[in-house]
Amino acid sequence: MNTIIQFLLEISGITTAIIFISKFIIKWIGDAGLERYKHDLQKETLNYQNKLDKDLETYKIKYSRLYIEQVDIIKSLYSKLIKAERPLEELMRPVKLNPERTDKEVSKEVVQNANIFFDYFDENEVVFNEDTCILIRLIKDKYLAVWKTYFVRQFKGDSISGELLTKNINDMREAYETILQVEMQKLKKELRQDFRKKLGIIEE
Repeated sequence: MNTIIQFLLEISGITTAIIFISKFIIKWIGDAGLERYKHDLQKETLNYQNKLDKDLETYKIKYSRLYIEQVDIIKSLYSKLIKAERPLEELMRPVKLNPERTDKEVSKEVVQNANIFFDYFDENEVVFNEDTCILIRLIKDKYLAVWKTYFVRQFKGDSISGELLTKNINDMREAYETILQVEMQKLKKELRQDFRKKLGIIEE
């Protein structure tokens, strides 16, 4: 009987020792696995952060280049608009005191500068949103309306008289005073505001 009890006690002790050792081993493996997982996670996070920083830097460089390019396009486009408008205003001016150039010379500059402005816009239209494009097209339409009025006057020449001559004179004055001096200037002001918003000079 004592032998059996002793045997059971020994078995019980061994079992307790095994359970204790097993728990220790499991805990050690678990802790080691957790540390390895944490290490791998930290490494993965660091790699992702590095990639994110690299992508962000690349984006900043690309955005910076695009922004600089758009600034140049905006400045050039507005400059070409002014250069196209200046000789048109000179050509349509009702009173010209001691003009340095003939109308033929000025009209040649009008056509040349207008084509440069229109072509430049067509080539770079992709960098503008639709609202800006609509605004520029409206300016283009007003410009062409003024030019058409002058062209019709030149085409008819001195062969017209009476009511036709009066109508043509009124059309010329309307083109200069209303379209060129009022409507186009209003659109140019809107365009300047639009460009300044794009450049960050004024807030949206």
